[in-house]
Amino acid sequence: MSSIEIARAWFDMCRTGDEQRLADLATDDYVAHGPGGTGDRNTFLDWLRWYPTAFADQLPTLEDVIESGDRIVVRYTVRSIYRGGYLDLPAHDQPVTETGIIIFRLAGGRVAETWFEGNDLEVAQQLGGRMSVVDDA
Repeated sequence: MSSIEIARAWFDMCRTGDEQRLADLATDDYVAHGPGGTGDRNTFLDWLRWYPTAFADQLPTLEDVIESGDRIVVRYTVRSIYRGGYLDLPAHDQPVTETGIIIFRLAGGRVAETWFEGNDLEVAQQLGGRMSVVDDA
């Protein structure tokens, strides 16, 4: 698969929660890095089962796909409908826009590792989450 095909397949997998697609796309020792820390394939599978239920009707747009050696960098936008389950924020079928960057490391034409950075704070704010200042005085 080409870089763009791998990226599209990955986002399609995340959109649908297709666990078999992960088996096809990722190595057995796949590692995911993100805001929640580093996890193995099973940790990512837990996320994959959760994500499309919390953020439904996803419409991903790959804004940029850049390939360099064994790496693919994708800047993306995903528009979806929030159904609940994120930071205990109540669901009201709110439209939400998520943006971020994922770096994929390939091994043998499959995804061996990813690094993810997203706009989680903005997503929480779109859903009504607010920050508060803690007064330690």
